Amino acid sequence: MPEIASAKLSIDPELLPLGQHTRVLDVGCGDGRHLRAASRRGCRAIGVDYDPLELLKARANATHADLIAADASHLPFRDAIFNAVICTETLEHLPNDRGAMREIARVMRDDSMLLGAVPSHFTEIPYFRLSHGYRDAPGGHIRIYAPRVLFGRLNDAGLRVTSFRYVHFIDSLIWLRFCLSDALAPPRPSDDFEAAVLLAVAQERPVARWRTELRRALSQSWFVARVERLGALVWPKSLTFVARKRLR
Repeated sequence: MPEIASAKLSIDPELLPLGQHTRVLDVGCGDGRHLRAASRRGCRAIGVDYDPLELLKARANATHADLIAADASHLPFRDAIFNAVICTETLEHLPNDRGAMREIARVMRDDSMLLGAVPSHFTEIPYFRLSHGYRDAPGGHIRIYAPRVLFGRLNDAGLRVTSFRYVHFIDSLIWLRFCLSDALAPPRPSDDFEAAVLLAVAQERPVARWRTELRRALSQSWFVARVERLGALVWPKSLTFVARKRLR
């Protein structure tokens, strides 16, 4: 849902390196909101996505970033050239997530950071059970990560998780409303494929500008930020983490 994604960062941009001589890679850059945050830090920002339509959105939102269409499990870069890598809400979509993790580690400099996020298993499990539309969306989530599993796979790739937290409480409520509506609605699509197509069409439907601007304004409210932090302890949409590449 672009209305949700466009207003939120899943990482703390203050953790990104500073300066024009630093390189930051965003794997699965989507609409480019994290690339825009990296560019504001003065970094050379490079975005990779498998979907050309997502790269078009990124071009509109992150005008100073370099964009490349590529597979996350075969990144077109030499070893150890990035000072930081961003990978948010991407690994859960990838058939070869272990390969992507190894590639991310390969292109990172020693002791550099991966700033990542995946959907929280606390909310993913009920969403999957409630909604065919959520579970079967084309290009959607193909796995649910328990933290132990995610951190273990990152560790196997040479990336040690140093911190994590749960985020995006308000977004989780929006998705809960969608999943409940889907579960309670009378059956209209004739099969799961048709349901998935309807969701994909809904995701690409233009969002009224005032709704996006309202979400941006709410994201800057101290009261909303406090509600987000407290609510994320109970019903988070995402697990965000920082991982370091182990020294060789």
